[in-house]
Formats: sequence, C-alpha cells, structure tokens
Amino acid sequence: MSEAKICNICRQEFVWEEEDLQYFTKFGIAPYESCPECLHRQRLSFRNERVFYRRKCDGTGKDILALYHSDLPYRVYCAEYFWSDKWDAFSYGRDFDFGRTFFEQFAELKLAVPKLAIHNVKGENSDFCNTCVGNKNSYLIFGGDYNEDCMFGVLCDKNRHCMDIDYCYEGQYLYFCSDVIGGYECQFLFNSNNCSNCYFCEDLIGCNECILSFGLKNQSYCVANKRYSKEEYLQMKEQLLNGKYSSLSENFMRFLKMRGARDVKYAHMVNCEECSGDYIKDSKNCTLCFDVNNSQDCRDVIYASKVKDAFMCDSLGLNTERIFNTLSTMDVHNARFCNWIVDCYDAYYADFCLGSNNIFGCTGLRHGQFCVLNKKYSREEYRDLVLKIVEHMKKTGEWGNFMPASMSCFAYNETTAGIYFPLEKEEALRRGFKWRDEEKVEGKAQTCEVPDSIADVDEHICEELLKCGWCGKNFKILARELVWYKKQHVAVPRNCVDCRMKRRRELRNPRRLWDRECLRCGRALKSTYAVERSERVYCDQCYLAKVY
Repeated sequence: MSEAKICNICRQEFVWEEEDLQYFTKFGIAPYESCPECLHRQRLSFRNERVFYRRKCDGTGKDILALYHSDLPYRVYCAEYFWSDKWDAFSYGRDFDFGRTFFEQFAELKLAVPKLAIHNVKGENSDFCNTCVGNKNSYLIFGGDYNEDCMFGVLCDKNRHCMDIDYCYEGQYLYFCSDVIGGYECQFLFNSNNCSNCYFCEDLIGCNECILSFGLKNQSYCVANKRYSKEEYLQMKEQLLNGKYSSLSENFMRFLKMRGARDVKYAHMVNCEECSGDYIKDSKNCTLCFDVNNSQDCRDVIYASKVKDAFMCDSLGLNTERIFNTLSTMDVHNARFCNWIVDCYDAYYADFCLGSNNIFGCTGLRHGQFCVLNKKYSREEYRDLVLKIVEHMKKTGEWGNFMPASMSCFAYNETTAGIYFPLEKEEALRRGFKWRDEEKVEGKAQTCEVPDSIADVDEHICEELLKCGWCGKNFKILARELVWYKKQHVAVPRNCVDCRMKRRRELRNPRRLWDRECLRCGRALKSTYAVERSERVYCDQCYLAKVY
C-alpha cells in the first residue's frame, strides 16, 4: 500500500509508493516526512562542482585555487600537502558525548578537520577542473575524466578538442553538444550516437553531414530531414554555416521550433529492463532513476554508473553497492548518510573518507578502521559504541536523516543543488541553506562590438570584457578559446559559460515523470515529456516503427 504525506519542508503533497516503503524496510529506516525532491536538494547542497576561489593553502601558504572561499572557517590544503604525511586526520579524534546531539558533535569535527582544496586527480595542465581524473590541457571540466584539450564540460569522458559539452563520451571537435557518444566535428547535436559533421540535429544514429534533422539513422546529406545530392548539400551547408553569429542564432531558433514538432520516444533508454525515468542505459530494475548506466536494483537515484541496490542517492560512481541516502561515491559497499567516500565499506555518516571501513561520524580519514568521530577503537568497542549512538540518535530524532543543510561547507547557490533545483535567496534561507552574495567583477563590459563573422574577429577581443546577453554578467573570451572558434569556423558566443551550460541543460528533459499514452498504440507510459508539450510521444516499439 502507498502512503500519502505532506512534505515538512516544501509543504507539498507527495506519496511513498509501495516500492519505496519496501526499500525503507530493507534499509531499516522509517519513511521520511520530506519529499524526494527536497531530499535531493539537501544531499546535493553538499556538492560544489564549479565555483572556485583564490585563497592561501593553510599548509604551505601558497596561492591556490579552492572550492572554499577564504572567509570560511576551514583549514584548506592544496593537494600536495593534503595527501602528504604532514598532518593526520586521526589527531582530531574525540570521544562521543551522550549529553549532546550527534550532528552537533559531527559538525564540530567537520569544522576542525582540514579540507582538500579541489578534487582534481592526475590532471595535466588542467587546474580549473573539479571532481575529475586524468584530464589533460583542459579547462572548466566538471565531473569529467580523461578529456584532452577540452573546455567547458559537465560529466563528459574521453573527449578530445571539444568545447561546451555535457554528457558526451569519446567525441572529437564537438561544440555545444549534449548526450553524444562517438561524435566527430559536430555542432549543436543532441541525444545522438556515432555521427560526424552534423549540425543542429537530434536523435541521430550513424549519420554524416546532416543539418536541422531529427530521428535519422545511417543517413547523409540531409537538411530538414530531406536528402540532397552531395553538391546541393554542400552549397546549402556553406550558406547555413557561414561563421556568422546572426546565422548561428537563426539556425538555433529554427532548430528549437522544429524539435518541438518532432516524433520522440517516451524516454531516452537503451537496453533496459523494468526501468523508469530517463537517460538510462544497460540497466535492470532501476525505477525513478535519471542518468544511470550499467546499474541494477536502484530507485530514486540521480546519476549512477555500475551501481547495485541503491535508494535515494546522487552521483554514485563505479562499483557502488547497497547504498542509501548517500552522495558521491566510488568503490563503496554498504554506506548510509554519507558524502564523498571512495573505496569504503560499512560507512555511516562519513564525509570525505577514503580506503576506510566500519566508520561512523568520520571525516577526512584515509585507511581508517573501527572509528567513531575519527577516534580508533577495537572491533568490539566500535560495535558496542555504534549501537549506543544509534539508540541515542533515535531518541534525539536524528537517526536515519542525512546531515542537515547547516553542515554543508557551501552556500546553496554554489552547489549542484542550486543548479538542478534552483531557489531564490529568501526561500533558500528559509529552508536552512546558506547563501553567498555574488562578488562584483570590476571593469567595463561592451555588448555590441564583436563582429558578426568569425572571420572578422581578431585577438583584441580577448582583452575585452563582454556582457552576457542572458544574465548580464561580465565574461571574457580566452585566447585559446578564440583559436578554437576560428579553427572550427564557429561564431564567438555572446553568452557566458554558465548560461550556455544552463541552456543545454534546459534542452534535456526534466527529472520528473508524467503519465502519458503512446500516440500510436495507446500503451500507458511514464515519460519525462510533460502532457502539455508539443512533441508526439511514442512507446519504444512504435517509435522504432515510425521513425526508423
């Protein structure tokens, strides 16, 4: 049976379905009084992906780039110092005080233990990247690994010479693309695989030289889904893709109008069994999930790769299993109420811990075992103490809840929560989140002196501050960025990188499901296409029959 509730945070009605209640029972936690969206907000408010500050390393005194503003009361170390043996997280260990709440004591420990400035591992000439591994000569890549010569990307892996890309994999020379696998020299391409030289297109497979087209497979020389001779197509291409910003804008507006009238499959799913949500691949029994691949038995999870048995989680990395109400993991087994843990098992209320097991209320640990509040115990002492703490937390009403928003190191508008679940300042503060007012950027910006054609743009523009046409903020074109635009014959953008990312995100379907029916066979569907949208929605079989 389902259980109807009113969220104690947003005051909206919601329902725990029978499958939700089964998961709560499996993990031994009573159903929450907060709705799933508010719970996602709370977890993701602990994750800062893309807001950097200049500050001093508290270990070396050197100038560094960090996720933490210099006015925050944390000790922040550069990577070299953080991973050295010059400090010890166990030295901050303390006894548990049963006269106080757990979260109060855990918050004090989090405040005391030093932080890693930025999460950027094995990068080469890629300092301005975060939550990344192995990038080379890349800039402002967030959550993307092993990219080379790339700029401005989110959750993108193994790309080369790309600009403005999200959820793209193994692409080369891509510009302003999202959800593209194996693309080559494509611009404004979305939800497509193994395509080359395609522009302002969506839902393509194995296509080459297509413009303003949708739902094609193994096609070439198409404009607006009509096939032309090679000579005719190249003439049209020269006119449409002439390197002028005015033409680019016209093409994009035409693309948006055409995509609203296209035939679509109810969800972006490939090789899935008993799944619901969107952007799911090679998965089984993943319900109410989004951006999930190679996973099984997950529910209410946003972004996961090679994960099993997870409920109410976000950003789960490779080889994660049996996880509940947790954020940011890799190689983790049996974790609950944790944030940013790697190679850990049997972890409860752990924050930024690596290579550790049987830990409770710990932060900054490496290779810890049988620890509570960073203090070491014997196996028997640990188990007895944890049982007592859990009973204590049940009495205080803390047990089973994720860390409160006040324990996040970041302001809401610095975090991933602020990106995917935006709130106004007043509402964020009302809900207990922090907020950081934006710092003003000095300098006079110009808005109309950028030549229309990329052929007429010179390096002088890299010395100017431009005003974003969407948010009004000042931004700059970098020299290496301009070289890329000229080489790829792409007009200089008039909008900042954050607004460009937001525009691509808006082109992806929302992480919400509506009840729909297949337009052709009438089959009941759970779709991320809202009922009022103009696209024609089909089930998997009918879409394949109609489009391909």
